[in-house]
Amino acid sequence: MKRAPALLIVAAVAFAASAGTCAWLMSRYMPGFSAAQMFMSADPVAKLVMMFILQLLFGALVFGVIGLLARRTAGAMGLLLKLAATLSATLGLLAALYGWMNIQTAIRHVGPVSFEVVAPSYAETLLALSVGLFGALVALGLRALIGRRHRM
Repeated sequence: MKRAPALLIVAAVAFAASAGTCAWLMSRYMPGFSAAQMFMSADPVAKLVMMFILQLLFGALVFGVIGLLARRTAGAMGLLLKLAATLSATLGLLAALYGWMNIQTAIRHVGPVSFEVVAPSYAETLLALSVGLFGALVALGLRALIGRRHRM
């Protein structure tokens, strides 16, 4: 459990960096466009991955509450939260990689383009990464709370 604070710090910094960059790209290159609108216009694969990550986040919240309330199940819930955090971060990174590969493939077919043209695609990619890192951050935070409360 000694790695939990370090993992929380790394996840929080990575989330802040990706969410901040996504917000900056949206405000600079897509004024008046919200994150919900970007999600609705996202690539279907990225949208499915983000929806799955949100399901993992809901499960992590349920496991966290159970782990906090029931002392006997704290170890099992901590393990499930660790799994949810790992899956969430991994899926977010894979969705970001998929989006980045799509951007690079499109640039290769079209030729040189300005950053203003591809900025919305980069923002979409960063949104998927931010959702995955947020899910991991919540799961790791709940796991640390359970560990502190029940001394796993």
